[in-house]
Amino acid sequence: MTKRVITLSRQFGSGGSEIANRLSEKLGIPYFDKSIIEHAASESGIAKEHFEKADEKRTNSFLFSLVSSHYGGTATPIQLNDIITDDKLFIFTADAIKKCASEPCIIVGRCADDILRDYPIIKVYVYADMRDRVKRIMRLYELNEKAATTLIRKTDKRRANYYNFYTSKTWGEADNYDICISSSALGVDGTVDVLKNFIERYER
Repeated sequence: MTKRVITLSRQFGSGGSEIANRLSEKLGIPYFDKSIIEHAASESGIAKEHFEKADEKRTNSFLFSLVSSHYGGTATPIQLNDIITDDKLFIFTADAIKKCASEPCIIVGRCADDILRDYPIIKVYVYADMRDRVKRIMRLYELNEKAATTLIRKTDKRRANYYNFYTSKTWGEADNYDICISSSALGVDGTVDVLKNFIERYER
């Protein structure tokens, strides 16, 4: 059996990150979520804070910010009089995703399914009922129902704008993925079990 890279897109509040974490344990492969930002910052020499501000956000390519004076990794530092854009950050993030994909792993979000379209990947999309998503976000972020609902809608819109712009596809559209699965119907553990079975059958 040849293990592949798995990309996992998710609605906010669907439990996608937790599912990716548990699935990685069952499959015995690493998973990358926000750690992709650390990889991108290290390789590019750009402060991690810039990647965090732009993470899965599409704002304006012509809005510039100065690069921080703090750099990590061994990459050649960008000088303080240089500028960076969302598009440059996306390119560095894409490079980091491709490096992570040199070995079997799970990569969460960040247009990985399109960035790795020439790789042998399995594309997963996790969604859930709004009611369940609101309950999860209320619990995780200690918000009331109204605030949780607003955060979910804004985060999904932000992710969709980011994905739609950089891929020219529609975020969440079934044709973009190999499997779309409801964590509301199965719960986190059930979703992990179904995905594990699907992936193992897919890899035969």
